[in-house]
Amino acid sequence: MSSRRPVLVALLATIVAAFLVPALVVGTPAHAADKDPDLSVSIQSLNPSRLGPGSTVTMTGLVTNHDAHAWAKVQAYLVIPPVPFTTRSQVEDAIDNGDAYTGERVIETGMFDDMGDLAPKQTRRFSIKVPYAQLGISGAEGVYPVGVQILGTDTDGKRSGDAIARATTFLPLVSPGHPRVPATVVWPFLMPDDRGYGGDYTDAAGLLKAISAGGRLRNLLDLASSTDRNASTALIDPALLVGVDDIVNDRRMPEDLDLTDAQKADAQLFLDDLLTFARQQGSWVLGFDRPDVLALSQSGDLSGPLTAAIDRATDAALTKFQLTGRKASWPSMHGVTSRLLRDLRGTGDSPAIVSSASLPGWDRRQGSVVQYATPNGPMPLLVTDSLDAGVPGQDSVVTLRQRILSEAALATLQREIDPKSRADAITMVDPRWNPGTRWSSGRLSDAFAAPFTTGTNLESVLTRPLTTYGGKVAAATDRPLSRAQLKAAARIVARGSALSSVIPQSDSVDDALAQDVASVLGIRWRTNSSTGTAIARKLAREAGAELGKITIKAPPSVTLSSSKGGFPITIRNDTDEAIRVGVSLDSSNPALSVPDVKPVDIGAGERRTLTVDIDLGRQNTTSLTARLKSTDGKAIGQPEEFNVRSSKIGVVLWVAMGLAALLVLAALVRRFSRRRSRSRVASERLADDDD
Repeated sequence: MSSRRPVLVALLATIVAAFLVPALVVGTPAHAADKDPDLSVSIQSLNPSRLGPGSTVTMTGLVTNHDAHAWAKVQAYLVIPPVPFTTRSQVEDAIDNGDAYTGERVIETGMFDDMGDLAPKQTRRFSIKVPYAQLGISGAEGVYPVGVQILGTDTDGKRSGDAIARATTFLPLVSPGHPRVPATVVWPFLMPDDRGYGGDYTDAAGLLKAISAGGRLRNLLDLASSTDRNASTALIDPALLVGVDDIVNDRRMPEDLDLTDAQKADAQLFLDDLLTFARQQGSWVLGFDRPDVLALSQSGDLSGPLTAAIDRATDAALTKFQLTGRKASWPSMHGVTSRLLRDLRGTGDSPAIVSSASLPGWDRRQGSVVQYATPNGPMPLLVTDSLDAGVPGQDSVVTLRQRILSEAALATLQREIDPKSRADAITMVDPRWNPGTRWSSGRLSDAFAAPFTTGTNLESVLTRPLTTYGGKVAAATDRPLSRAQLKAAARIVARGSALSSVIPQSDSVDDALAQDVASVLGIRWRTNSSTGTAIARKLAREAGAELGKITIKAPPSVTLSSSKGGFPITIRNDTDEAIRVGVSLDSSNPALSVPDVKPVDIGAGERRTLTVDIDLGRQNTTSLTARLKSTDGKAIGQPEEFNVRSSKIGVVLWVAMGLAALLVLAALVRRFSRRRSRSRVASERLADDDD
């Protein structure tokens, strides 16, 4: 190792010196007429994918003019430095020093492309071929940055030696016999749309376009599906599965979007293909709609119910689509704290995806997947760190392929020097990237056919011993969702829980409410927190409104004819679900206990009147409060208050009626006796007269 150190130092010195040398000038000095040309460059093909003596480097790509004026006599030049990078730190230092210089231009006749004029908004194709012998490289092992620089003449007829546009990638040169390193691609499939204030998707047309033929997600899935299953890992957001299924079934679609059968078929095809891909790769599954886990970690008492709702929404989607996978969390780039990792640890088998910026002590030799010790135990972390971050040019399948190969080349060179190195070539794809419809021309599979790479997946990596990361976690600088938004989401949970407690078959209701909660807790709402909070509050009101449709009604006042009696209570169910609910009765008089009414079933849109029996005993009057309650004792809706009293007049009335009856009877008897007496006297008198 000591004999190679001077060579590495010399190489680094040469590279740094080269980056400080002005680019080769072709034409007149730079002018002020157009300091910031607006052109974009994309490398579409690069052959070979690995350098070697006797080869011819062929690069093709596209140049687009976004300026409002034309560029004349546009030329494309291949650029490459004479010596390669042999460590990742050299690459990072070069990028930090500026991306204006990639190497030396190859200016020999026939080895650059005269593209002609480039009109505003016009795109032209370039093609460059340079034999190995004309590259001017040392031939040392390592990774050579290679790129294209575009020169052009402005509207004033002036031509600068400074490139008006450029793109850069990397070409490895590694001889046979080096150890193989694990190489894989992580493919994120995230939900790009959200549900608006009215409950419908805000850009359903955009989602439909993305998953249809030629769309961004469709292209990404086709590219991912073309790779070796042992070299891929799917990272799935269940909200995307639900969103695509909603398109298929015309749910939550805006009124102005009339879906055709062909569009629904495209959505179904995408859903089927995504599920097939995910089932084959050993998927990692994010929380529904990629929740803001930093906000949840900082929410204190709100974290438990909100996390439970997200878990339910996630599990319900996985069950519906018959998908299994390892649960994973993906905080934002600068939104990781040691406390958050402690909270995310769970059972220890759920990894978190973090950026290298969050782990300042992390080094590539530790591997992309490391073990981190939290107070709750160790957990795996997938550290994302892009080799070509910050280099000019648009991402393409070619730059992805070369990134994987170059990561692997640097890793295998490091392993030769340091046998304990766990450096690898695990690559995370940008979830916003569109590989285009011509993705096949990039030949991504070449990355896994190199003699120094071996296709793997993240599940395989996790089965091996991991290096422990013992460094610090950088302070989070991202601003999480507001507590107001989390509190509004928690109200959805509370009211939804009360509603589901009276619905015997509540799974569908619970799942829908869990999706409502998760849909307002995604990282996406950080950039529009006011709207997210407003939607969360509306969903909470709607959950409360459903509870308000279950009501209880009693007479305002009840008078019993004695101390015992009964009175009616009516329960009305105006929801769309059958419910099971009971009634609890509380008396204002603590000496009086009124038994609860056992739960009864009431159909959707129906009402039911129950008779409640009560015994006031020695009490003349009492105030009762009637409350609906679920089978597990939760209070439901608004209570009903009324008075109940016993009328003692009833006993007196019966006594009085009895006395009255006796008096009437006595009077009748007396009158009847008098009549009989008079009749007897009259008869006796008549008899005397006859004598």
